[in-house]
Parts: sequence; C-alpha cells; structure tokens
Amino acid sequence: MTNECSNSKNLFPDDNHHEVVEKLETGFNKLNNKFVNLLEENQRIKQQYENLQEKSQEILNINSELNEKYQENLRINSDLNKKNQEILCKYSNLKVKLQAKDEQIEILQKDLNLEKKKNKEFQRLEIISQNLEKNLKISEVDEIDINTINTFKENSEQKNCNINNNPTTFDLNNNKIVVGLDFGVRYSGFSYCYVNDTENICSNNIWHGKKTNNESCRPIELFKLYLGNLSDNLNPKLPVEYKKVISDYFREIGKSFSGIQKGIIRKCAFHAELIKEECSTNLQFTTESEAAATFFCGSSIVNLATLKFINKTQFGEITRKAKDFCGSSFIDDEFIKYLQKILGDEPMNLLKDNSYGQMQYMLQHFCKSAKSPFTGIDPDFIYKLNIHNIVLALDQYITNEEIREALNEKNWIIEIDFKIMKSLYDIVIQKILHLIKVQLNNTHEICSAMFLVGGFSESKYLQERIKQEFQSSVKLILVPTRPITAVAQGAVIYGLFDLESKIKVRAVNFTFGTMECVDWKEGIDPINRKIHDGKIYKFKTLVRRGTFVAFNQIFSFKAGPFIPYQKVATYSIYCTQAYEEEYCNGPRVRLFGEVKFELPVDINHDNRSISVGLIMSGLEFTAFVENESIVNM
Repeated sequence: MTNECSNSKNLFPDDNHHEVVEKLETGFNKLNNKFVNLLEENQRIKQQYENLQEKSQEILNINSELNEKYQENLRINSDLNKKNQEILCKYSNLKVKLQAKDEQIEILQKDLNLEKKKNKEFQRLEIISQNLEKNLKISEVDEIDINTINTFKENSEQKNCNINNNPTTFDLNNNKIVVGLDFGVRYSGFSYCYVNDTENICSNNIWHGKKTNNESCRPIELFKLYLGNLSDNLNPKLPVEYKKVISDYFREIGKSFSGIQKGIIRKCAFHAELIKEECSTNLQFTTESEAAATFFCGSSIVNLATLKFINKTQFGEITRKAKDFCGSSFIDDEFIKYLQKILGDEPMNLLKDNSYGQMQYMLQHFCKSAKSPFTGIDPDFIYKLNIHNIVLALDQYITNEEIREALNEKNWIIEIDFKIMKSLYDIVIQKILHLIKVQLNNTHEICSAMFLVGGFSESKYLQERIKQEFQSSVKLILVPTRPITAVAQGAVIYGLFDLESKIKVRAVNFTFGTMECVDWKEGIDPINRKIHDGKIYKFKTLVRRGTFVAFNQIFSFKAGPFIPYQKVATYSIYCTQAYEEEYCNGPRVRLFGEVKFELPVDINHDNRSISVGLIMSGLEFTAFVENESIVNM
C-alpha cells in the first residue's frame, strides 16, 4: 500500500497537479462552448428547414393553382378548336353552296341565251313563212305585171335583210352536226360544228357537276387502258365490265388503236345509240397528231408522230407513232407521292378510299394554284396547301402524334417551294424530252415545225424546256391558242371535209394476215402442227407493221372453195404487233375479224375464184370480197 501511494505521488507530483486540473478545466470549457455553438447552429438549421418547408408548401399550392388554370385553358382551347372546326365546316358548306348557286346562275344564263336565240329563230321563221305565203299568193295570179315583180323583190329583200341580221341561224330541218371526241385516259373533251356553218367550231367549256370538296361518290377511272395492250395485272380494277363503261361514257356525254380496239369502240357507240349500225361511216377515227395538224401532249399519255407535207394541202406520216405514260396527270401522282412522304401512306390511302371527292378537289386546287402558274423561272414560287380549308377529311386520317404535332406547328399548312415543284415536273418532262429526241432521230430529215397540243401543252415550264432542248434542231415550236381543244376541233374538221385527200399516207401499227394451208416440210416445220394430207396452217402476211399505206390501198389474196359445191366460206383476218409471224395461234396473234361470204354459182365449181383482202380506209381497214369472174365488189 505504501508502495502504491508512493507510485501515485510519483505520477502526479504535487507541483504539477494544479496545472493538470487547470488544463482539464480549460479543455472542458472549450468543448462545452463548441457544444453550445453546435446546439445554436442546429437550432438555426431547424428554423431554416421550417422556413423552407413553408416556402415549398407555398410553391406546391401555387403549382396546384397553375395546373388547375392550365387544365381550364386546355378545356377552353378544346372548345375553341371544336367551334373552329364547326365554323370551317360551315364555311366549306357555304362555299360549296355558293359554287352551286354560281353554277345554277351560269346554267340559267345559258338557258336564257338559248331562249333568246330560239325566239329569234322563230321570228325569222315567221318572217320567212309570211314571205312565202305572199309569194305563193302572187304566183297564183294569172298575169304578172311590173308591180308583181317589184313585190317579189321587196319580199326577197326583206327576207335577205332578216337573214343578215341573224347570220348564225340554220335551217332547223337540216341541222346536221359533226362532233369531235378527244377520248382520253383521264380526261376527255369534245367540239362540234353545224355543217351549215363550217367556220364556227365550238368547244365545250361548261361542265355540270364540277368537283367540290364534299363529294363522296367515286367515278370509274382509266377504263380506256383496256383498249391498250396491257397485261391483266396492269389494267385498272373496274366495278363493271369495261365495254359497258365505254358505252355509258358515249351515252353521257382516238388515238393509235388497233382494228380490234376500234371495233370495240364501234360496238360501244352502237349500244349507246350514237350510230344506227356498227359499220356506219358516220363514226370515223383519226389520230391526235393528225387532228392537231389538221387544226393548225395529253393528260396521261403523250403521243408523238412526225408528218411530212407532200404539198401545200396534203401530208402523210413519215415515222411510226411513239407514246409513253408521261402526261400532266403524272405530276399529280408525284404530288400525291410527296404528300405520302410527309403524312404517310395510310392517311392518303384512306383519303382516296373514303373521301375521294375531297381528294379530287385537292388535286383540282393543286392544278389551278400550283401546276398551271408554275413557269420554272420564279425562284420565290411557293404553293401552300391548307389542309383544313381544302381537304378537311385528311385531318381525321392522320393518327401519328409526331406528324400531327409537326402540322400543328405549321397551322396544318404544307408548303411546296420552287425546288420541290420543279422536281415534281422534271421527273415527267425528262420522259417527254426523251420521246421527242427519239422521234426526231428517227425522222432523218430537218423538222420544220413542232406543234404542242393537249392540256399539258399549256404549261409554260414544259414549253420552255422543249424550246431550250430543241430550238437548235426545230425551226418553229408552236402552241395553238387553246391547245387543250386542238385535238377535238381537228377531229371536227376531219369529219366536215374530205380529208382522205389531205392525209395521204399512214404507218400501219400492226402486221395483218390470214391463215393459209401449205405443204408441211420435214426438218423445218414442227411435227405437232402437221395436219392431214401432209399440210400445215401458217400465217400469210397481207401487210407488215411499219408499212406506209396510202388511202384506199388494197392488200388481197386469191381464194376459192375448199370443197366441191361449197356455197359459203369464212376467212379469218389476224393481226400482231410482231413484224413477222409464222403461225396464227401464236401468243402475240389476235383475231382481227372474220369475212363470211357466199361463193359465186358456177357450172365448173372447181374454177370459182375470188379475192379477199383489206382496204385502208382512214384509220380502219375494211375487209372486202371480190368475185373475179364478174369483178363485182
């Protein structure tokens, strides 16, 4: 114990004990001060936290109020949008009604003019009737003196005076009319002329039922393509048989058709009661190029032909016709493709299937406001398509949120600038320039003039591109005053006058022939085509494709009875697009027609001889049979 005390004394000596206590006291005070400071700091932080909580609560309250106001604004905007849609619909309906009223006023004005014209006609007829009665009474007098003669003169002068005051009237008992039809793929037109007034050719420019943006019916389109040589998968789908469509077309209201196609048109015109019999000469065919040349590029098909003037009044074809699907309607197709890139395929397909009238109204607006004014010169050109004003139905078919948001930012307006519009044109124009270049190369002569006809020829941009490309190789590039009616008016002139003396030569578009029975040759002819008596049926050519044929030129062959005492015979005429053909049942051969006739009666039945053939008559071949023994056509 004594040792432990001594040890503690050694550890804490008396002289240092007081110093240690002081140090411990000082350290404790410092720690205590720090602790007090921490408590005060903690108190301040708590107070700040409470303040921040109060501010956060205030912000949350403000956000809640703002959110309520935002929701209210959304509801107001939604109501305003609905009212705006209703106003747009009312505006659209009023616009349609206004257009309908304008059309009714136009029709009434036309009817009023016709009524006035009829009244003038009746007045004129009344005057003529009165003059005739006077003259008849005078002619009954036994003695005719000088006064009688003067009376005749007065009546005649009065009659001539009244006729001169009405120079455009006609004899109502002889009011024959020639109508020229421009039968197009998408669009057709017609012109007409009274035979009594050949200088006054009229073109129809008033159509009832013009397109509006609220039509739901869908017309039957592109039925003319069935007259071409397209495969079945390329022909458009029609709800009814195409011949019925063409008959209805003729009832309501060409080009290089083959004889079969012209025969179809003849049948359709007959069923439409436009001609009394299928072989009527009152229906004649001419080509677009010849009609245009007689008068002085179309909507879906561009046709080219080179004609050479033999003298001042006669011309003929010197190259075969060239054509391609590159008319102005293909610019409409490019426009639709451009909209599909922006809006998607589905909305445009739904618009076509469910709102076809509005789609056509949109295309009509595009043609009027963009396609027609475009010259290819003004770099500031711009076309604005307001979807809500022009094609409102399209709105409901656009379901993609990104596309709708992008359209909302632009107020549902799609803009097409100069560069885009030029690209829509150039795709089609390049094909036309290529067609013209090929046609000029095939001519092998200097081309004196080029005529641009058809609706597409009204395009200033197309005219300028053609002039830029060919002004060095063609002396004159001309556009008629109204190129869209040039073909129909040329067809009227073709029907009015004897143009067989004008158009001397045409190129045949098909190879025509008949079937002949010849000896089968071993090693040359197929064994499966051999028939009885060592014979074989082959294609006998009458006229080859590309041959230049004059009017009334004859292509014939000698024929006779197949068996003794035969009374009736039938010969088939075939056509093909091939230059040479070996067999009549080949894949490219089609039946052109059949010639059925009675054989001449002769004592020596085996010597009976006839000629069967074709005569080039206008654009049609006419089959004939001639008894050579009596030369009776």
